[in-house]
Amino acid sequence: MSTTPKTPKLLPWLAKKAGISERRASTLWLESERWAARRASSGSSDYYKLAVDRLLELAAAESLREDAASFGWRPWARAQARLWAVSLQAAQEGSALVARGWRLIGANAPRWI
Repeated sequence: MSTTPKTPKLLPWLAKKAGISERRASTLWLESERWAARRASSGSSDYYKLAVDRLLELAAAESLREDAASFGWRPWARAQARLWAVSLQAAQEGSALVARGWRLIGANAPRWI
């Protein structure tokens, strides 16, 4: 039976937000835990605060490194992906609104039996 290291629940969200893989984010978490262990006693609230703060710093640095490696195209591509996601979300909300309207019209229509 293998035990996996415990990672914060915000790690997948942070990885997606920074544009890095979850595997790389978990590596950054382990690195930040080692860094925090040298500064505070393991398991204390100060330890976790230092580890999360360090994780945020490392994720930001990794995101900047990825942006620099793409010669400036990565931020544009990520912005384009967010724009597509917003337009799809708006279309989905619009269709749900239309369907709800038709249901309301059908519910208030007189029944001819």
